[in-house]
Amino acid sequence: MKKKMLISALAVMLVAGVLMSGSYAAASDGIVGYAVEAYQDEDIPIGSSNEVTMVGTVEPTIMSVTMPTYVPFHISRSVQGDNKVISPRINIINNSSIPVSLDVVYTAVDLSRLPGAAWAIGPVVDSNQIAIGLQPESLANQMPTTLEQTRWLVDNMAQNVNIISLSAYDSSAIYVVGTLGSAVPENESFTVTPTFVVREA
Repeated sequence: MKKKMLISALAVMLVAGVLMSGSYAAASDGIVGYAVEAYQDEDIPIGSSNEVTMVGTVEPTIMSVTMPTYVPFHISRSVQGDNKVISPRINIINNSSIPVSLDVVYTAVDLSRLPGAAWAIGPVVDSNQIAIGLQPESLANQMPTTLEQTRWLVDNMAQNVNIISLSAYDSSAIYVVGTLGSAVPENESFTVTPTFVVREA
């Protein structure tokens, strides 16, 4: 009887030792993602007990932001103030249970219908240039008149610029802003297509 109890106790110790050393190895290999110092081997004497602390992190199943996919805006030298764009209010809603940031990683720009026009990363433009960016709303339901705090869009190349950050289930708004030079052709359209990425803030 004593022999069976001894064998059973040794089996329990062996299993516990394998689990603890396996966790330690996983941490040292970078698989678990916790610091190695969080794990320590410990001998468990026969007949005694031991507690093992296991820490789990619940990952969000989805990070989601609601915003429009089409935004028409007008740009004109006659608009008062530094900002020459008239833009609708672009509402953004965070549907996630965690804070998120909304970033632009690429902007496709097509100025083919504006002969001689070129892109600029504002706010200063030459006579033939256009600069467009996005600006978070600072006053409720009021279009920005200045170009301060503008996140300027770079044309046809990778960028990584934060447009806005939102708390869990929060909502806010942004506006299109910009300026243009005196020689940019009038009465024509152009397209600006930013690619947005939602990230955990």
